[in-house]
Amino acid sequence: MSLKNLQERLAEMPMLKLLPAVVAGILVQEALLVPMWGVVALALLCGVGAILLHRSYLLLLFAASVGYLSASLQAKPTPFPIGHNISFVAVVTDDSTPRTRTNRTEARIERWQDPLSGETYRCDATVWLYTDTLTTLTGGERLLITERVRPINYGSAQFRTLMRQRGLIGSCFLTHHNVERLDTPKHPSLHVRASRLMQRRLKEESERAAVVSAMTVGNRNRLSASLREDYARSGTAHLLAVSGLHTGILFLWVNLALWWLPLFRHGHRLRNLVAIAAVWLFVAAAGFPISAVRAAVMCTLLQWALFTSSHYRATNSWAAAALILLLMHPSWLFDVSFQLSFVAVGGLLVWGVPLCRKLHTPYRLLNGLLDALCISLVASLVTAPLTSYHFGLFSLVGLLLNPLMILLGSGIVAIGVALLLLPPLAPLLRPLVLMLAEWQNALAAWGATQAGWVVEYRLANELVIAFYLILLLLTLTAWCWDRKKGVHL
Repeated sequence: MSLKNLQERLAEMPMLKLLPAVVAGILVQEALLVPMWGVVALALLCGVGAILLHRSYLLLLFAASVGYLSASLQAKPTPFPIGHNISFVAVVTDDSTPRTRTNRTEARIERWQDPLSGETYRCDATVWLYTDTLTTLTGGERLLITERVRPINYGSAQFRTLMRQRGLIGSCFLTHHNVERLDTPKHPSLHVRASRLMQRRLKEESERAAVVSAMTVGNRNRLSASLREDYARSGTAHLLAVSGLHTGILFLWVNLALWWLPLFRHGHRLRNLVAIAAVWLFVAAAGFPISAVRAAVMCTLLQWALFTSSHYRATNSWAAAALILLLMHPSWLFDVSFQLSFVAVGGLLVWGVPLCRKLHTPYRLLNGLLDALCISLVASLVTAPLTSYHFGLFSLVGLLLNPLMILLGSGIVAIGVALLLLPPLAPLLRPLVLMLAEWQNALAAWGATQAGWVVEYRLANELVIAFYLILLLLTLTAWCWDRKKGVHL
């Protein structure tokens, strides 16, 4: 055991050393108000001192000051008043989806007006909009709505918590009395066009088609409450929203499909550029969900490092992505989606990838199964405290289901994207992707019925912090023992 190994690792991962300082600065800003001029002066002194004196502690103080300033400068939205009759402007994200007695779609609230003071406040929440079956809303429309937003009061407590954590604050019913159409875009966004195209390609309204649409183009309007609850209770709800997992799957498939390009001159550079463009097009088609944007940033850093032939550190890139996003949106530090995605990826880089290599065998098929099991197990274990803290439950059956569900999900994402891009192959691809979605739904429904495998317990804040401190100490200890320079992907 040698501290030299740890020092060598950390020396090659400067972003990993700066990340805790930035996080500390954001946390201090939440708990303590300091005069802005004092923080600016501290940042300038520490920045100049770090350059002239080459002292690492001055660089960390500079990073903490920058984190504090970014959190101070970010305008925090006023909470939307649920249950009150107010006026607000909302942008419809997708076309209306026919249901039994109503049509439903999702909209993002831009701003709302206080009826007493008349002041306008910005907002970044989403709401379900219901209309009668004769009224349809088009994706991209801006609406002025004067109505009371009602909280979601159906489904299990875990389902309602999951919806709130994803930014959905409630629902309201629209009539010609309480809504005014401000404008309809002449050219729909890529997300709206992709949603419409996927609906035409699938040619049916069913739960399996709803899952395909949700996993490929981010249209979750067709998902029923019972289906969402099945995935939540089985510990596989992350599959229903386009996230880092889906972006990583597409990133892998694109690189595998273009394996032949490096055989030509400058082919490896072209492959990297195509992979970066494909990842961001996929995120745009899904409507730029936050978790997918985070994954796209990380995939871009990885692919750009390969493009420039620079030495790449997966963990350093993970920390760089976190730094960029936190400096742009400091409030994301308290977002459960941000926490889960970055903790899961960090756990996979530090523990999952080395474990997969330790268990490597001469048999490819067995390696694939072992890798899926290790990745699922590590991701589930490192995120278990956060899941328990935020949602009050932890699904043990998810440990069993996730390897197979991720395998099915990989097929759904790959075939679903091919279904969009290759119309001549639609008759062949459509039944295949719908069959995979049906199997995935059946597994989620089975997992939701295993009541004994779902532990309903909420961890205290202190226990969550203690768990991750212990995990950090174990990681540093493992790096002291490991003589390898790092994890390369």
